[in-house]
Amino acid sequence: MILLVTAYAQDNTVLRLQQVLTAAGEQPVVLDTQSMEGSAAVYVSQSEEGRGRLQFQLGGRRVDASEIKSALLWRGWQRFSHDPALKGLASKAREWAFYKREWKSFCSGLGLALKASDVFCVNPPPFHTAYEEKCAQLLVAAQEGLDIPSTLYTADLRFARDFHRQQAGSIIYKPFTPFIRTSGGTAERPERVGTLYTSRVKEEDLQEEEGRVPTPGIFQPYVDKQLELRIVIVGRRLFACAIHSQDSRRTRTDWRRYDLEHVRHEPYELPTQVGDKLLRLMDRLGLVFGSVDMIVTAEGRFVFLEVNPNGQFDWIAQLAGLPIYENLASMLRAGSIHYPLASSSIPWKEAARAAAVG
Repeated sequence: MILLVTAYAQDNTVLRLQQVLTAAGEQPVVLDTQSMEGSAAVYVSQSEEGRGRLQFQLGGRRVDASEIKSALLWRGWQRFSHDPALKGLASKAREWAFYKREWKSFCSGLGLALKASDVFCVNPPPFHTAYEEKCAQLLVAAQEGLDIPSTLYTADLRFARDFHRQQAGSIIYKPFTPFIRTSGGTAERPERVGTLYTSRVKEEDLQEEEGRVPTPGIFQPYVDKQLELRIVIVGRRLFACAIHSQDSRRTRTDWRRYDLEHVRHEPYELPTQVGDKLLRLMDRLGLVFGSVDMIVTAEGRFVFLEVNPNGQFDWIAQLAGLPIYENLASMLRAGSIHYPLASSSIPWKEAARAAAVG
């Protein structure tokens, strides 16, 4: 059995992966927060032989962990206050903090229990969440020979101002985690969700303001781009997509301000030496899957920015026609990073170019 652990069963990536697995003859089972709230449970006990036992109640079916060949641990079970069903709870600070901690702790423990039961996990706990943190990533990447931008982590804007001067006034700021703000929400004005992305920083942005609560941030020199790459690594295979972010003013600083109508996405042949360094990085981090962001400069330098162990790839699979789903499914079916190479079996390019991306 293949288990797909995700916050929301209706996640586009999970739905498409289910489609590919089902077409290959599998019957994947999805375990999400909704099923845990109403039809699923996890049991840890001791067998008659005195050994630890992990079991799942999935609706009317009891499944032993020994029946699970592999598990995709997709994006954790983080809860967001803009979820319409959670708005009432989110307005109560203490209850909301407790609620979020309980889901996070349960999800983390579940992943570790699957790993302890010798289930092949994508990604193996605790690295599926631990290496979402940025400091160690960049250090290890540099140790493996990848080109990285000099980076400042600080909550003290004095250091940020010094860094701004050292970089000739050309730096960017980005948060460690997504910051989401909602507004509106009336019948006349639908709710709007805003996200804080990578932004260019001016000197006046680094001045202390009254009432400011110091918060750590990431500061880097702005790197001029020829194009950007999102490279999805599945086991030992790399699928690279060139994102021509400089084609649109909207995406020049951060391609996540999507402008799919004007920004070309196409397959990219990554130099072997860069690919080898990325695979060594994945080995050092203990990851078997990840979405890497890199910049290709005008001079042809490949600058590593980050690897996201839970990075989205649905839109590049569609726009660039890359068989990422098929190879992820093949790895899950094999329960190993050494899996049969799979080619695309679904006409992704028929999907609407303006399809939603996460």
